[in-house]
Amino acid sequence: MSNRNITIKDVAKQANVSVATVSRVINGLDRVSDATRKRVLKIIQELNFVPNTMAASMVNKKTKMLSVVVPDIQNPFYTAVIEGTVEVAKREGFFTLVLSTNGDETEEEEFLESFLGKNVDGIIMIGSHKEADFYRRIQKPTILVDRYFNDCGFDGVMIDNYRGAYEAIKHFIEFGHERIAIVDGEHDFNDGKDRFWGYQQAMLESGLKPDPDLHKQGRWAEDEGYRMTTELLQSKKPPTAIFAANNVLCKGAIRAIRDLNLELGEDISLIGFDENELAQFVKPQVTVVRRPTREMGVQATELLVRKIRDASQEQGNPMRVVLSVELLKRGSVKKM
Repeated sequence: MSNRNITIKDVAKQANVSVATVSRVINGLDRVSDATRKRVLKIIQELNFVPNTMAASMVNKKTKMLSVVVPDIQNPFYTAVIEGTVEVAKREGFFTLVLSTNGDETEEEEFLESFLGKNVDGIIMIGSHKEADFYRRIQKPTILVDRYFNDCGFDGVMIDNYRGAYEAIKHFIEFGHERIAIVDGEHDFNDGKDRFWGYQQAMLESGLKPDPDLHKQGRWAEDEGYRMTTELLQSKKPPTAIFAANNVLCKGAIRAIRDLNLELGEDISLIGFDENELAQFVKPQVTVVRRPTREMGVQATELLVRKIRDASQEQGNPMRVVLSVELLKRGSVKKM
């Protein structure tokens, strides 16, 4: 029988099971006994019902496929992590599947329960779930990137968020600023918490009391950066400096400063966290905390590939890789 003419019914007949059972096996569902699953997979391979490579992968449970799960594929930070992942995956003989969840926990769950989620060899995860218990339920080798839970059971690759924010605020203070504002998002994950902590510690160590009116908190989104910066600059006692705690908030802050006809680096000083295209092309260029985004993807994927290949070895305590950041000093901070 030509493999082009073989249908799922042929597989079911040869394996002496129902079409529904074959479908459950193909989709990785649990309602099939091990003996039946093995028999169906054997027939699939013998009949060449699917391409040989896929049939073999279903039998040996290796697909040579890695998945990268990110909240937003349009954010340059996530794109850079993906680039680093693809570079290593290709070098090591793996394909890469990219999933953008739009920050939706349900989409994340649905992917992990889907045929694709169940049949990748490993996962690079920048998660949207806020509870460690969700990550503990993942049954695949997984590396958490950027966002991490200490008791999740997985290795992680992140950057020193605290140090980045701390150095940014210290730079403001060295230039004579005292009314220093921060615009940030929800503190659901370690990155946001650590950046706010770095802001507070730098202020307190310099004898400056953080003013609650100078902390604007919203969503991690460009329009929120615009709104919060506008509110700060139109207040009765505006700040002389603003720390935008991620790249999209910084873009919104730049737009707000421009629309208020204020001069960046003269009327208001600004530091952002992460590079963004506006920060490099406005005049003066914006001082930013630069993190090794592509390197985060590279190191996470190298770690994941080792785990996949050494799956038979006993797993030790989860490991956290913390990469350093750099303050790129440009012209957006005025000396008071």
